[in-house]
Amino acid sequence: MTRGFISGIYFSTFLKFTTIIINYYDYKLKHLSIISFLKHDYLHFHQNIRVFYNVFFLSTFKVLIKKIISIILFFMKFKEIIESLKAVFIVLIITSCENNTFTKVFDLEKKNSNIVINNNRSTDYSKSGKYSIKILKKNPFGLSYTFKNLKKGQQIFVSVLEKTNFSKGRFKLVDQDKKFLSVTLNRDLTADEGWDLVTVSYLLKKDYNSIKFYIYNPKEKPAYYDNLKISLIPESKKGKIPNEHIDIHLKAKDLKKLKKLREEALKCGVIGEAQKKYFKGKITYRDKTIPIKIRLKGDWIDHLESNKWSFRIIIDEGFDFKGIRKFSIQHPTTRSFLKEWLFHKIFKDENIVTPKYEFISASINNENLGIYAFEEHFDEKLISAYGYTNTPILKFNEKGLWEVRKQNSKSKVSYPFLAAAEIIPFNQKKIYESNILKELFAKGKTKMEKYRLFKEPLENIFDIKKTALMYALNDLGKIRHSNHWHNQRLFLNPITNKLEFIAYDCYSGIYEGLEDVLYGYSQSNTRCNYWKFLTKQFFNNKKFMVLYKDYLQKVSSQNYVNQIIKKYKHETDSLADLINNEFRYYQFDINYINHNAKKIRHLIPEIDTNFKFTCLEPSYGYDLINNNYFSNVGLKAKFQMKDTALFLTMRNFHLDNVSVIGYGNSKKKMKRFESKIMLEAFKKGNYFKEIEVENQFKYLFIKPHNTDRTIIIRLEKIL
Repeated sequence: MTRGFISGIYFSTFLKFTTIIINYYDYKLKHLSIISFLKHDYLHFHQNIRVFYNVFFLSTFKVLIKKIISIILFFMKFKEIIESLKAVFIVLIITSCENNTFTKVFDLEKKNSNIVINNNRSTDYSKSGKYSIKILKKNPFGLSYTFKNLKKGQQIFVSVLEKTNFSKGRFKLVDQDKKFLSVTLNRDLTADEGWDLVTVSYLLKKDYNSIKFYIYNPKEKPAYYDNLKISLIPESKKGKIPNEHIDIHLKAKDLKKLKKLREEALKCGVIGEAQKKYFKGKITYRDKTIPIKIRLKGDWIDHLESNKWSFRIIIDEGFDFKGIRKFSIQHPTTRSFLKEWLFHKIFKDENIVTPKYEFISASINNENLGIYAFEEHFDEKLISAYGYTNTPILKFNEKGLWEVRKQNSKSKVSYPFLAAAEIIPFNQKKIYESNILKELFAKGKTKMEKYRLFKEPLENIFDIKKTALMYALNDLGKIRHSNHWHNQRLFLNPITNKLEFIAYDCYSGIYEGLEDVLYGYSQSNTRCNYWKFLTKQFFNNKKFMVLYKDYLQKVSSQNYVNQIIKKYKHETDSLADLINNEFRYYQFDINYINHNAKKIRHLIPEIDTNFKFTCLEPSYGYDLINNNYFSNVGLKAKFQMKDTALFLTMRNFHLDNVSVIGYGNSKKKMKRFESKIMLEAFKKGNYFKEIEVENQFKYLFIKPHNTDRTIIIRLEKIL
């Protein structure tokens, strides 16, 4: 039993009740089909029981409780028994609480002093009883509840039914300092035709005096909610996966330094390059010791906020881990748990290159950290696993984006991040050591540049067939995070001489893809900002759209979805149970792809009337930059040979004019140019300036007009 106290009279009654009916209905239950029933009125209650079971019973009662739950599901077909069963379970739940933990089911038919409804009750629709909660622009806040006296390690879990085909509200958690907390949101559990089950969870990284939950909908179109349940779940023990556990060993002084780097990142609000320093160490896996280098991993600090930090690990030459040498381990919430796992499997089945993604557990210097998502990093082993010869993996350099966010995290100024981003390869040193790889990189870089500038038909740049299939699968999984320009990973297929995407970041952020079913569908002329149009431009291409529609029909077909469910349901159920040992609130139902597929099938005929996407001219904050200068979104310079002449080519991405005042081979000694050189503030187009020089030099000295500082730029020499 749980650590909480359950009064003997209730427990005795409960056992007598189950003993009488177990034998009588055992045979019937083995042959009872409850699938159609679960799709209707009582799935929400079934999930309550499952969460209750996972949270409040220890392993010694598991066999008994599984039998009890099956019997309850049978009896729930009779409405007159439901309320008595609810009463028994609510008594058990509430008397089983410890350390202020609880589960509360709110009756929205009545006024409740603990829940703020804001006069939102409505008789328009309801799932249970007469009322639901209606939230819309004129009364945009509802279902507010305040948690108090919270302890680190506890987990907030909220579930509620949301009416389909209406607005989807924003689910918010805000602490006593008015800071919004980053929640895990799941909208993929279908409770019934016409209602979706929405769950919100949050693991407390520290103690809080209070946290407020509420739903916000600023739109004219209302959102409707019913059957609210709120839980505060006690701290769980860290999970450990037999035969899939790694022990990380670091020197005590290095672990101390690693902790200090984490503290620096938490203060900055992002994980910058300075916090990504590698330390030597070892991992032990199945009694085998492997030498490694390890650092903090991620961009946002959600990778570091709990005791389960994210790490990038590189295996030393001559060793490997699961056949690879570079990988990351991270909190499963950062990759949406099993959603990411499932679609890595699907992409692999379709021969679309995607990294390995699994679950392992880890400890560091004998402290168990629990269950992690394990993800392969980008190198030649990833490409070769799909039968390709070694070819560079490319990306847009995102350093400028994170430099601005780190140094000026509260600023809303828009900078030309994408325009300024260099196209770079992974494993740059190895690429430049090989003439073949260097040539492939040059070809891939040229094609990526054309992709960024919208200057050539996409079928000349990409394997348009594989790209269309990837986009269709992204719609099936509601995958949106990988569409961001800085999350894209590509490679040049050396056989076709075309770019292909690597399927990566296979999930949606909290509110990404909230309203759209198809990423490529537009009901009217749709204007996109520059960095969003990068991925939307495909839907203006006729050849792509023919393939995209065909693949949508394929991947949304009932047969295709059934095959996925048949192939992976057992494994996802097993993994969900494994994950539940540590993350008690976590729920996963593979049938969410069936739900998504139905919506896609309904919308496919509308694609023939699709409107074009157009690119908005970027609006940069020229008048708002104050005295800031960011080197990765500033003046870029490089040497180039033209015939026998040497030139210095410069382009300014800074949002103010920049004067180039001198050059030299030492930071302390500058030579001035004979004539004044000035580059205007960044503007659209390929505006650049070049000057002929006699020799190469190490440093360029510049003076941005919005600051008194002299900036020194390090130049790369050409051979």
